[in-house]
Amino acid sequence: MRFKINIKDLIFGVAIILILISIYLAFIYTPTHTTMGDVQRIFYFHVASAWLSYLAFGVTFVTGIFYLKSKDFKWDKIAFASAEIGIVFCTLAITTGPLWGKAVWGAFWRWEDLKLFITLVLWLIFIAYLALRANAKSKVSKANLSAVFGIIGFICVPLSFAANRIWQQYHPTVIATSEGSLQSSMGMALGISVIAFTFLYIYLLISKVEIDTMREIIEEIKQKVGG
Repeated sequence: MRFKINIKDLIFGVAIILILISIYLAFIYTPTHTTMGDVQRIFYFHVASAWLSYLAFGVTFVTGIFYLKSKDFKWDKIAFASAEIGIVFCTLAITTGPLWGKAVWGAFWRWEDLKLFITLVLWLIFIAYLALRANAKSKVSKANLSAVFGIIGFICVPLSFAANRIWQQYHPTVIATSEGSLQSSMGMALGISVIAFTFLYIYLLISKVEIDTMREIIEEIKQKVGG
């Protein structure tokens, strides 16, 4: 008996396995951080969520450029799907971060910290991206405007990533400084968590594009039947 391997299901299986491993590593295997305590364990998922939001918005940026050059709607479809997923992961990043902030800073949020402020602006830009698409009058204008908006919005990604490295305010630099340095076991846990979330992103992106494609096919059939 021969089994047909579905790439999407394989990716999903790898994602689930890695997520379970990362949960074990984060909460059981890794030692408690010497200065931050157990609240540091949030980093394994907070950092992975932030990374995935950067990746997702980066895909929206690249596919937006591809759409503007080719006018092929498949690129717009990928850009839109990736933006939606990016918003989910960015939301996770800006909600898990304050849990750590409250324990370490004594406050959920510090408005004077540019890392936090720019990340919030990034999130709001892509929320506006969705609103823009929802209110566009035609498929062409929706794709054109959102491609431009997604490309411009991506400017916040490198600024958000580099803010704490340039200005060194409150937000820790997890790997690059002694303040945020991790033991080897902690670094391994963080790396596996990032890889796990990346596989999850790939699965979600493929699934979202498939769903949107099927929705378009159904709408076309409805129009033909109605016509």
